[in-house]
Amino acid sequence: MVTTLGPKMAAEWGGGAGYPGSGPGPSGWRWSGSLWVRGVLLLLGGLRASTTSFPVFLGSSLPCRHHVAADSEVITKVYLKANHIVKRDINEHLRIKTVYDKSIEELLPEKRYLVKVCNKYSWRINLGLYQWSDKVVRKVERLWDVRDNKRVRHTVYLLVTPRVVDEARKHFNCPILEGMELENQGGMGTELNHWEKRLLENEAMTGSHTQNRVLSRITLALMEDTGWYKANYSMAEKLDWGRGMGCDFVRKSCKFWIDQQRRKRQMPTPYCDVLRSSPLQLTCRQDQRAVAVCNLQKFPKPLPREYQYFDELSGIPAKDLPYYGGSVEIADYCPFSQEFSWHLSGEYQRSSDCRILENQPDLFKNYGAEKYGPHSVCLIQKSAFVMEKCERKLSYPDWGSGCYQVSCSSQGLKVWVQNTSYLCSRAGQVLPVSIQMNGWIHGGNLLCPSCWDFCELCPPETDPPVSNLTRALPLDLCSRSSSLMVTLWLLLANLFPLLAGFLLCVWH
Repeated sequence: MVTTLGPKMAAEWGGGAGYPGSGPGPSGWRWSGSLWVRGVLLLLGGLRASTTSFPVFLGSSLPCRHHVAADSEVITKVYLKANHIVKRDINEHLRIKTVYDKSIEELLPEKRYLVKVCNKYSWRINLGLYQWSDKVVRKVERLWDVRDNKRVRHTVYLLVTPRVVDEARKHFNCPILEGMELENQGGMGTELNHWEKRLLENEAMTGSHTQNRVLSRITLALMEDTGWYKANYSMAEKLDWGRGMGCDFVRKSCKFWIDQQRRKRQMPTPYCDVLRSSPLQLTCRQDQRAVAVCNLQKFPKPLPREYQYFDELSGIPAKDLPYYGGSVEIADYCPFSQEFSWHLSGEYQRSSDCRILENQPDLFKNYGAEKYGPHSVCLIQKSAFVMEKCERKLSYPDWGSGCYQVSCSSQGLKVWVQNTSYLCSRAGQVLPVSIQMNGWIHGGNLLCPSCWDFCELCPPETDPPVSNLTRALPLDLCSRSSSLMVTLWLLLANLFPLLAGFLLCVWH
């Protein structure tokens, strides 16, 4: 058990830390046979005392208790020994470390759950943690798919408190899930202190912030399982990552998931297997709220065997495959689609979040006729968009996705490109887009998402009507130019004498 008295509190403690003395009175700290602490809660937890600290003499077996209004609030009396009072040199904080020999069975039944006896657990110096109880954290061995069709043993640690287990099973739709996996990388302060990044990528309590941080029901469940909180789950934020993806996603390696999805001819979302290169092949963030790029890259050294996931990558020799993985190490090197930002000459220009109006591209750089704002989402571009004007054609080398407004209707999801709407009758439908904007014709193809991704009510999916498959192309802007009109008038003027002669001949 450890409590900390700050420098100010220690200074107010009567005759000082080294010997007994009279305190400043009932409103402060006082010394009179037992140590009364006002405003400091003695937590029954564990903190290691500094080895450079020195003992403070308090006499023999003086009782210590929390000064509270009623005796019913006192957990128990704990008797201190001289060598359990230490003062840290580094910040002048007084730390009281208590090792008590009373059995918690002597406590009132309703107070036993407050006590965690730490002296029977060993200190994990490499993690900065005491050894945990297997009722809280459990070690599990997974069979882990890696390259060359091999499987290795992969050790994970799961938090197995009741509410966490229940919420994790519901989130992933895996009724046999033993618990929620903790981070196994990152060293002291990250390892075993956060949720596993591979499984809960943008949850607020993963070990690093990459994008769109949310506080999920799983974290609220952990807080409630401590016994100190009552969670209001209606305040939890929606976590899309891993939602409903099943036991194969949550209990096996990302290689297994990627290969399985490819065999089904499906996207490996939320993972990816497209090498980050120039020009960029853009995609969408997993929640379809931002343009993203796959963070698969080459590392200077081969990755650890259990994190080598690829049997082949386009354009990469087999001998180099062990060097490739996702850029976020604590996500077990699993590559995933990550939002990014545009920079010009090293200066920040804008981010790729579709919902931020300020991210709208410049007028003459908006090749895909995109629209950023609170009602916009990321859609896959089936082909590169081209800007045309007379004989001029412009296209942007980085393409693959863009931000567009959507709306829900009784007919289904509608995609808006500028002021023109396109009805999505089913997921995967290709929308041929051709609109006029700022004197240019913008043409390309968008891929319809599922209506259920954005709408609460959706009609059954059907094949799109013919009228929605082929829209009339805008009139060629060059056909209305003044030079073309002059050319047509001159042609008619030259043809007029021939026409007049022909009519005269027919008349006679």
